[in-house]
Amino acid sequence: MINGRIQDFLDTGWYNEATLFYEGYVYWCEGFTDTDSQLSTFFVDRWAARTTDYVYYHEIRLPDGRLKDYQRIFEVSGNSMDEIKRTFLETPLFDGRTFWQVETKLAWLDEGAPISLTE
Repeated sequence: MINGRIQDFLDTGWYNEATLFYEGYVYWCEGFTDTDSQLSTFFVDRWAARTTDYVYYHEIRLPDGRLKDYQRIFEVSGNSMDEIKRTFLETPLFDGRTFWQVETKLAWLDEGAPISLTE
């Protein structure tokens, strides 16, 4: 994994917001648990973007602030976080490839970097 340790992502990327970059796309990963039902949900949104040095990335937004070409490409819910993780890791979300097939080419983007909004 570029810009991060794979074990750190596997340990923390489920309930924190994590932004990955692969082959011209940003993948926004986020998870949460409903406190009433105790049901956990994890989702991945994707949009076209470009990046500089796998850190500073440029989003493509519409004038109203919505992401252009934004897609929810994955969402899974359940009571077992282990099952949710396994499903994510084995689903071909990255141009028909699984997380493990592209792991060495995935960049974990630095959320603290400045973002330039461009058309």
